[in-house]
Amino acid sequence: MSEDREGLFKLGQQYFSGEGRPKQLRSALDCFRRSAELGYAPAQFELGMAYDPTALAGIYGIPANEPVSFQWYWKAAEQGVRNAMSIVAMAYHMGFKGAPQDRDKAVECYAKLARFDDTYAMTQLGLIAIKGKQLETGRQWLEAAAELGYPLALALYRSYVEEGVLPALDPQKELTLLEAAAAKGDDDAMLALGLKYEKGEGVPADLPKAYR
Repeated sequence: MSEDREGLFKLGQQYFSGEGRPKQLRSALDCFRRSAELGYAPAQFELGMAYDPTALAGIYGIPANEPVSFQWYWKAAEQGVRNAMSIVAMAYHMGFKGAPQDRDKAVECYAKLARFDDTYAMTQLGLIAIKGKQLETGRQWLEAAAELGYPLALALYRSYVEEGVLPALDPQKELTLLEAAAAKGDDDAMLALGLKYEKGEGVPADLPKAYR
């Protein structure tokens, strides 16, 4: 009789939280492991965290093991678990969490995340492309992330413009993006917007608006 992988995962959650049965972390881990070995992606992600020294290894009271942690994250990422996909992408990019540093694999992982409009992934794709002298590709990724409301992408784009690396944004588009970022409380955008109104760059000079 085959085991119910989803049922095992839910049982593990109960043992982990202590809801519905006594809190038993060892039993929780055993349930998650059995579920993960049956290919259940949420359990695979849970095992990744269980062996991760920066996640749950200390809570479970087991020795951290980054290579084992990464393999479980990778399995979950292959099945589309977004958090796992992000961890794997960053691990390949930076060469941590038991993964080798591999730019091509990082780009592949970030590209999968970008299909979900993941602005962090899009920004990293832009930075990697610019570092590799693929300026137009980098410009497109940073602009796309900025248009989706990611203030860091806008700040990076504008810094590259100042350095002469990227062409300036359309003035009206830049203003719209700065206003959106400022409305979210981004300090860099608020400062840039204030300077525009102070100097009348692309907008009518308006000192009260510049300093409010």
